[in-house]
Amino acid sequence: MMNAKNILSIIAGALALAACSGPQEENLRIVPLTVPATVPMTSYGPHARVVVAGIDYTEVHDEWMNPDIMKKATPGNTRVVISRGRQRGQLMVGDEVAMDFPVCVGKASHRTPVGHFRITEKAVHHVSNLYDASMPYFMRLTDSGIGMHVGPVFQTPQSHGCIRMTRSSCVPLFKTVKVGTPVTIVQ
Repeated sequence: MMNAKNILSIIAGALALAACSGPQEENLRIVPLTVPATVPMTSYGPHARVVVAGIDYTEVHDEWMNPDIMKKATPGNTRVVISRGRQRGQLMVGDEVAMDFPVCVGKASHRTPVGHFRITEKAVHHVSNLYDASMPYFMRLTDSGIGMHVGPVFQTPQSHGCIRMTRSSCVPLFKTVKVGTPVTIVQ
C-alpha cells in the first residue's frame, strides 16, 4: 500500500531524474543545504539526517554540488570526508562543502577502513587485480587496493572495501582532486 512518504519518495526520485540534463558528468542537482555548509560532516553524528530542499537525503539517495565553491577548489585546499555509517561523502573546499553525495562502502566481510589517507594514484580506466572488475575513475587510497571509483551505489554496504560512487559524483570529484589530496574515512 502506498503511503504519503512512499509517494513523496517516488515524486522526489522522478524530479531528481527530470532535473538531470546534459552529459552524465554534469548531472548533479544544485539545491541548497539546510545544514550550514560550514559544518563538516563529522559534526553531524552517525544518526544525523541531512536534508536538501526539504527531502531527507537517506530517502532519495540524492547528490548535491555548489558550483561557486567548486570554482574555489585548488590542490591545496580540497579534502574528502567519507562517512561509513551514513554512506555519504563530501568534498570540502577549505571549510565549505562543495559536494555531498551517496557512496557504497564495504560489507561486513570486507569493511572499508577508517582513518586518514591520501590519494596515491588516479586512473580513468582501472581494473581490479583481485576481482578483475572495472573500476572507472579510480582514486587509490591504500596499497591493498582500496579506493574510490564509479560503481553500483546501494543504500546498504555492499562493496569489497572500496568506496563506490555514482558516475555523476565521481567524475567531478576525480577532476577536482589530485594525487596527495587528503581523504578521511569516519565511522
